[in-house]
Amino acid sequence: MGSLSEVPAEVPTLVRVDAKDATPEFLQEILERDGGIIVTKFISKESAAQIRADLKPHFDADGGDASGFFPKTTRRAIGLLGISDGCVDLALNPLLNEVASRLLTSEFTYWVGQERHTAISRPQISSTVGFQVNPGSRQQGLHRDDIDYHIRDTDKPMLLGCVTAIMKTTKANGATVVIPKSHKWKDERCPYDHEAVPAELEPGDSLIFLGSTYHAGGANVTT
Repeated sequence: MGSLSEVPAEVPTLVRVDAKDATPEFLQEILERDGGIIVTKFISKESAAQIRADLKPHFDADGGDASGFFPKTTRRAIGLLGISDGCVDLALNPLLNEVASRLLTSEFTYWVGQERHTAISRPQISSTVGFQVNPGSRQQGLHRDDIDYHIRDTDKPMLLGCVTAIMKTTKANGATVVIPKSHKWKDERCPYDHEAVPAELEPGDSLIFLGSTYHAGGANVTT
């Protein structure tokens, strides 16, 4: 008779849904439950190829990250909305914007003198960046994107991330790794690499995740 220690732990997974079958309600449900979801065929392969061509000269010109947060072998392109019409279309995607609105819109009521006011804050784009994870790139440290805002132990997400593949990404060539359900962890809980799963994507697929979900740029072990 086996002991409890011999029972394999549940392997974490990321739900995959085809963009044509995805609804804002479903994405919101899974994001609130798992902290991340993969939407396949989020943009067309043709659009992904055009974005890749648009970003190539910017990757080639990148001198690397002086802070050390990104490996020296990883190249970046920033300000994507100014250099690629395909990235503008991606940012304006109705499904992405509806999900962001549902998750991130906040309401704040306050007094001005003896008058009660309510302000509603809608989501806004905080950054756009492309990554080229070249052979030899090490994995980033697992992190939460909302650390920029000094957020701790809150039920409401501060950020929504969308990583869209413009080429096939695999565990071997640096696919983003994610720890499903880690958005529910208290801040004292440390993330470990063995808890993360790779978000392997075909060109045009997207990983959508909460800012409170632990993730990292993967290692490219190919040659």
